[in-house]
Amino acid sequence: MDEQEENSLNEQQEQTTDCSKETFEVVKKLFDEFNRAHLLEYIELVNSPKKLFWLNFLSGLAKGLGLTIGTAIVLTLLFKLTQHIISLNIPYITVWVSEWIGQVTDLLHAGK
Repeated sequence: MDEQEENSLNEQQEQTTDCSKETFEVVKKLFDEFNRAHLLEYIELVNSPKKLFWLNFLSGLAKGLGLTIGTAIVLTLLFKLTQHIISLNIPYITVWVSEWIGQVTDLLHAGK
């Protein structure tokens, strides 16, 4: 082997080593991203239909309960605010609110 062939062979080995280092770094970054994304836990969850069903069921139950409680709180606050506005006896607002309440009661009675 002459010197030129040896240099060529060494350059190819260095390029291969550099390429494998780059590949290793890319694979390592992907592995770290997958670990941060909890991909393995997600795959286990998808492969377990019972666990997925119960998780979704309990999640839906919690959302429904939260929505019900939140709606009750908001409506209660709105009702109390309306009562307070009526008790202040502000001329135009009180008339408007009383007309609005009258329309609602008329609609309720018409629906029966």
